[in-house]
Amino acid sequence: QFDELRRAKHSTMMILFHLHNPNAPKFVQQCGACYREITCGTKFHCNQCSNFDLCGDCYRPVTTGLWAQRDARFSHDRSHTFRPFNMDKEKRAGSQRSREERARAIKMHLELLAHAATCPGAPVCTLNNCSRMKKLFEHVRSCDVTYKRGCKVCARLLALLSMHARMCNTRGSCAIPFCDRIRERNRRLRKQQQLMDDRRRVAQNELYRRRAAGGS
Repeated sequence: QFDELRRAKHSTMMILFHLHNPNAPKFVQQCGACYREITCGTKFHCNQCSNFDLCGDCYRPVTTGLWAQRDARFSHDRSHTFRPFNMDKEKRAGSQRSREERARAIKMHLELLAHAATCPGAPVCTLNNCSRMKKLFEHVRSCDVTYKRGCKVCARLLALLSMHARMCNTRGSCAIPFCDRIRERNRRLRKQQQLMDDRRRVAQNELYRRRAAGGS
């Protein structure tokens, strides 16, 4: 909601949070007694009620009726049963699932990349994804904007090609477009980094020798 400044600030912060934390849960259960969000510890879900949960601090006083004498909002049918959920374990399992799904998606895209690079295309190949990948190859070759000027299509495909180039062990020329150029660029960068490390190491050793000579 953006009808008021306060609501606009809150909505903007929530949008930015979920943009930077895509794996965070979109809906967090609240405790039915203290109304706090249950993000860690143990959550107790009522088996009879469709949307009633209790946090670990409120579970025993509410289910035993200890707090019902103070306020009616703490009263709950004592015949209802609750099922515990370990929120920390569910959070870890969710992040593990998201990592596995991402790794599976990357693997599928890399396989499609290798297939499209060597496939003769239509009418021999009838796969829609193959033709789409070939169109992406042509787009990168003919794009006037390029990834340097903000073309998102070029940036995504080059990120996938760079991922392939890091794992490519083909001797000689690789059939996948731009793989040879990316591998050569990576070799140059590694060589430059090695030369910088060597110069830094030589300068450090020279400094140590001067200090040792001055101390003696």
